[in-house]
Formats: sequence, structure tokens, C-alpha cells
Amino acid sequence: MIKNVLFEQISKIVIIMTNIDFSSLNKNASNSFNHQRNQIKKVLRGDSVLCEQCKQPLTLIASDKAQAQIGCVKQCTLINMDID
Repeated sequence: MIKNVLFEQISKIVIIMTNIDFSSLNKNASNSFNHQRNQIKKVLRGDSVLCEQCKQPLTLIASDKAQAQIGCVKQCTLINMDID
């Protein structure tokens, strides 16, 4: 009896999980990626880009040979980039 109830509940959860619509999550991730990419382009071009939190300018911070960062002084915005 308990096994049957548990199996039915698990079956319902699996059905619900297979019907989840990820389109809004994918859209948000895509928008975030494009926003960061555009910020990176502007900073590397020399344009003034301000942090959305503290309104300080974003600058390029070379951390080592394999990575670089773009961020503000307070580091409330910090974008890590791999250097090839």
C-alpha cells in the first residue's frame, strides 16, 4: 500500500518535471550573456561603462596569463574571462 502511494507520487513528480518549460530560463540566460558580452566589448573599446550597482566605471583587470576580469573598484560587478 505504501509502496503504491509512493510510486504514484514519484510518477506525478516525474510527469511534472518532464513538462517544465525552460524557455523563460533560457531567455534570461541568453539576455544575461548578451548583456555581459556587450559590456565587455564596450570596455575593451575604451567606452565608459558604469557598474549598475555602485555607478563606478568598469575597468579591465589583468589577473594572470590565463584569465582577465572586468569589474568595478568595489567588485559588485565582476566578469571573469579566459584568455586564449
